[in-house]
Amino acid sequence: MKLASSLEIDGSHSKASASLPDATKPLLQAAFVEVGSDALADALRGFAAAAAANTVDLRPVWSGPTFQGDGDHTTAALAHIVDEATEEVFASTYSASSGSLYMQALWRAVSRGVKVTVLLEPTLNDGKTAAWIQKKLLGARFLGFNPGPDGGIQHSKVVIVDSHIAFITSANLSEAAHERNLEAGVIIRDAGFASSLRQRFAALRGAGHLYPIGESAA
Repeated sequence: MKLASSLEIDGSHSKASASLPDATKPLLQAAFVEVGSDALADALRGFAAAAAANTVDLRPVWSGPTFQGDGDHTTAALAHIVDEATEEVFASTYSASSGSLYMQALWRAVSRGVKVTVLLEPTLNDGKTAAWIQKKLLGARFLGFNPGPDGGIQHSKVVIVDSHIAFITSANLSEAAHERNLEAGVIIRDAGFASSLRQRFAALRGAGHLYPIGESAA
């Protein structure tokens, strides 16, 4: 972007390329001669924008003992990405607690009109956990897991925000998981990855493995 700005200011490729490695300067000069300063500046800005759009941002997220250099704490990280949501949040968990800051962030998302879908384990505590989460997040959509004849439970912990941010973690949406347990996760800011996760859950629902709570399993 600095190269493009320099070319736009004075049209001189020599000034623009002053800080470049010697091996790169002839390439810039050849491009300058071929297309001129304005077109070259436009091309450089386009390359910079494309590179920024394709950047994958990975950040580790921890709970438990905190050390210098750690990434965001789980509670803060979850709350921050949910608070970024403008369109949709998909979240899956096994258990939760009503005092969790993450649950509060989900409620804020529901309150501002974001489409919130929560995938729960409907059999936990004889259905009591799913029941109070539905009451606390009134206005959200809820799904249960239908494992099929071999059994199993919904144990994934995934958050997808606006189909461009994904969070995968070992932590449940509980205060213990966020504040006391040793948990590890990662935030991935990549639209392709986030969309692929969303499509996986959509495929599970299409195959009858996920179903709206309150309706019979497929």
